[in-house]
Amino acid sequence: MKEKLIGMVKGKHVQICGHWDTDGVASAALMYHLVKPFALNIETMTKGKPFLIEKEDILEDTEVVICTDIAASTELLDLPIKIIYIDHHPNEDADKFHLTIHDPSKQSNTLLIYENFLQGTKDPYLIFLTLMGYFGDGGNREDIPPELHITANEVIPEMMEKRNSYFTDGYYLEIEKYVSALNTGKRLHWCGDIPLELLKCIDCYKPFVNNLHPLALELQGYKQILKDRYNQEVKIESTSRIDYIIIEDEYNVQGVIAARHIKDKPIMVMNLYQEEIIGSLRVPEDSDFDAGEFLSSFNDKIEGFIGGGHEKAGGFTLYRDTLHKFIELLKQA
Repeated sequence: MKEKLIGMVKGKHVQICGHWDTDGVASAALMYHLVKPFALNIETMTKGKPFLIEKEDILEDTEVVICTDIAASTELLDLPIKIIYIDHHPNEDADKFHLTIHDPSKQSNTLLIYENFLQGTKDPYLIFLTLMGYFGDGGNREDIPPELHITANEVIPEMMEKRNSYFTDGYYLEIEKYVSALNTGKRLHWCGDIPLELLKCIDCYKPFVNNLHPLALELQGYKQILKDRYNQEVKIESTSRIDYIIIEDEYNVQGVIAARHIKDKPIMVMNLYQEEIIGSLRVPEDSDFDAGEFLSSFNDKIEGFIGGGHEKAGGFTLYRDTLHKFIELLKQA
């Protein structure tokens, strides 16, 4: 599979398109460092609204597009380009592209890349990026694949050190501290381009974790700006199946607010942003509820609604003027 990938990008103008969250930017960075020695040149972009790479996202001289951790529109097949699709989200169109690596059972997209292209690597930075994506998509520290876990303890031991948690009786790994920094780009600017640029222009994780790179310092500034938004007062409404919160905020903070207010039921936070509503759904670990399946069920019921995700977390968008209808459907669900 690696040889086929290299053959497709060798000497070509490549564009890597990724999701705007930690798993997305880590996946895009992995692909960037993987194909950089072979491609003629590489451009990158991230997005999440909508969760789809469309024709208008493709640059004029692009010959090969790599969509990683984000859906690829089948309209891209109309362009004179090759499409490489690498994703772990459910997608009925997955097999339509020129090279597809698709497995919805994987916890993170970085795991999918690691298992298909990086098995056996001892590169500390690539192992770091793989685990950043894993934890960015809610990976459990007890469930890290054995080979990856052994390699990580060997090549990045300081990142695998256990730290006592201040909030629970358990522990966390040192590497988990840095996940939130890569999410600040999407929260402040509605894209992950700045975090991705940081991960592209370094080949060692220390300039990032030690704030030795100007872009790492910039991300720390983002965290301070966002801190107050995470703690805003909210009103929680309830239906028989889920709780929900409605906010109006210029920043992409709905996911964090959902995580902070989750209790014994799934919780949805809807952010009234410009002419749209951007929503996040989070599910308690012990709840028998599939967030992605639940949100997908509304795709054909409300015009303009796009939703989906994983079992414990999902996202969606809809038009402002359909909010009342959506809430009525929530109450009936």
